[in-house]
Amino acid sequence: MDDVTALTPFLLLVIVFVLLGLGLRWAFGSDRRAVPDHTGDDFGLLTEVAVLPTVEAADVLAARLRSAGIRTTVVRRGGAHRLLVFPADVRDAKLVLRGL
Repeated sequence: MDDVTALTPFLLLVIVFVLLGLGLRWAFGSDRRAVPDHTGDDFGLLTEVAVLPTVEAADVLAARLRSAGIRTTVVRRGGAHRLLVFPADVRDAKLVLRGL
């Protein structure tokens, strides 16, 4: 009888972990999102506002956008440097860049 009572907490723990594992697999294991873009053309939420040939030019324009309060990122793809901003900031970023 002592073997049965000593084994009960262990079996209960195993059952809890199995149920937890199944629940997590059901909740997070069926990821059906699109395959990530490895071509370098998709930047997720960010939108391209300028393409520049040198890193210095990209840094100057990025600093100007940041001084205007616009969050910006510089990305290098294929020898060109791209300035990326969030969609809500695209209009303001283009106005700042055209005002140069």
